[in-house]
Amino acid sequence: MQTQNIPTHLLQDLSPLHFKIERVNHVNRYNPLRVHRHDYFEIFVFEEGGGYHLVDFEKVPIQPRQIHFVTPGQVHQMHRANDSHGYVLLFSEAFYHFNRERSDFLFLLPFFYHKSGYPTVVLSADEFRDCLQIVDNMMAVFESKSSQKKSVLQSYLNIFLCNCLDSYERQKPTSGQKSPALALFQQLQIAIEKNFRSIHDVAAYGDLLATSPRQINALCKKYAGISAVEFIHRRLALEAKRLLFYSDANISEIGFELGFEDPAHFSRFVRKSTGRAPSEWRKHEGV
Repeated sequence: MQTQNIPTHLLQDLSPLHFKIERVNHVNRYNPLRVHRHDYFEIFVFEEGGGYHLVDFEKVPIQPRQIHFVTPGQVHQMHRANDSHGYVLLFSEAFYHFNRERSDFLFLLPFFYHKSGYPTVVLSADEFRDCLQIVDNMMAVFESKSSQKKSVLQSYLNIFLCNCLDSYERQKPTSGQKSPALALFQQLQIAIEKNFRSIHDVAAYGDLLATSPRQINALCKKYAGISAVEFIHRRLALEAKRLLFYSDANISEIGFELGFEDPAHFSRFVRKSTGRAPSEWRKHEGV
């Protein structure tokens, strides 16, 4: 059974192209007082900022020259100051990957899919000017009647994301070429994101990745600082919190959707993982 009480906005309802760009202003096309999620990626580019962005229980301040990234399925709500403005980009995974050999690029970007820290990057004045020029170009192409609109927009989107990644890595430099261990850990992240509702077992993820549970555990300890069980449970607990806090589905239905056939087992899991019983999350008290 799928819980449908958290509003989910569908990109196909907004654009048959599966891409959309528009100006950010203080007029919303949906109820801004209600949290929601999307079946698409959303990127906010703030020229001027103020207020905050609630993303999965985290209040992210909105700042000038800042870019916010929202992953499909994340529960969020924007509380912009009246003078906040910029652009918002909306696109599907299929739109981005059309005619591309790499199918994992969006998963591996540090901004998407529940990586550590805020899903934001603040750019220097020069970096932001360059990114804003790309966004302005996207807006012009999106509003045009070009026969090559889709291909051009895909190219601009890729350049924009690569520029964001380049800025992010300059701010948080890495140790150089990606190691085989890091590559395997990123594959684990992809596998968990795709399967966390149905697979809770470390050994099962080892089978998917053709490696041992011991290696999976070592990767999680090295790159996430927690055990593999904790890493899997953290993703599962986030979805449980979302559904318990924001949806009207009953606790048993939510547990069943997340792979728990026994409601008592689900209740114990939630209490252990979040420090609250499921019924306490239903009360909509302070997060």
